[in-house]
Amino acid sequence: MRRPLVRVVLGLVVLAALAGAGYTAFWYMAAGRMRDTIATWGAGNPDVQVRVGDVAVSGFPDRLIATVGGVEVTRTQGALPWTYRAASVRVSRPLRGDTTVVSVSGPQTLTYTAGGQPQTARALADLLAVELRTDEDGAFAGFSLSLAGLKVERPVAQPLTVRRLNFSMGVGAGIPGVINDRSRFSMRVENLTLPEHRRGPLGDTIEQLTFNAIWTQPLASFDLPVSLARWRDANGYVTFTEVALKWGTLDMTNLGTGVLKLDKELRPTGGMNAGLVGYELTVDAFHAARRLSDEARAAVQAAMTFLGQRRVGQGGRLGLPLDITDGKISVGPATLGEVSPILPGL
Repeated sequence: MRRPLVRVVLGLVVLAALAGAGYTAFWYMAAGRMRDTIATWGAGNPDVQVRVGDVAVSGFPDRLIATVGGVEVTRTQGALPWTYRAASVRVSRPLRGDTTVVSVSGPQTLTYTAGGQPQTARALADLLAVELRTDEDGAFAGFSLSLAGLKVERPVAQPLTVRRLNFSMGVGAGIPGVINDRSRFSMRVENLTLPEHRRGPLGDTIEQLTFNAIWTQPLASFDLPVSLARWRDANGYVTFTEVALKWGTLDMTNLGTGVLKLDKELRPTGGMNAGLVGYELTVDAFHAARRLSDEARAAVQAAMTFLGQRRVGQGGRLGLPLDITDGKISVGPATLGEVSPILPGL
């Protein structure tokens, strides 16, 4: 009786060993494919040159974690050549799964040409992670970007900082491009500090900016000066909803639906409806910063009093139009500031 039992136990041990060996072989094959994919990334794109450092894969038994010793991506063609460099990149995904997370640690640089001169922006973040999503067929479906403790050293201004930023994009089902028609976006930014506005009426820190958006008309390529101009000429626009902005004394909530396009200089242009809270403080801040004269302040206050009947909901919100025209941002009768072209050097 003992011999059959011994044979059964030995058989189970052999089967377990074979299963373990098979699983180990499967993991190593998947790790090899991941290593090859990263090493040859960008090889099929003639417009972009990619250099990848040494790739080491770990994570056995249930994950694939690739540590990449540096990445350099260069686009030499087009109207705005650029080079991106990252010191260390980590790519992680489940052995069986459809979500990949790319994390960047250490310094990053972006070198581009603006006004005929090379410029370099340098960034360092406590957290920078991109989650890449695929659909049931394995096609790219969108991504989410998470940032924390970001500092960007800019070539023509003092460094900007961001405490936290979350940005997501879902691929639209419309006409294809590098950004498909009907693609969706959402963003939330907390404590964005812009030193160039330190002496302005609202101060240098945007406490909160959130929005959802839908992209209309496809963007054809990443040669942005050309493709954005074509997108503009094809009547491309972005529809914004659920926008909220808190910047100093300016508290704008429930902006509802708004539309932004690009003008001939590739500056944002358009408008939306704003729900303004505590507008008296904002008027006083602009007056103290000499953005409003005594006469203009009196006129604004009179207009605010007249429009008080348009208060929105609870909390004393005043409904006013936000307008961006010819590079100037205005809320009702007050001009907040100016916008520049969305690309450098234009």
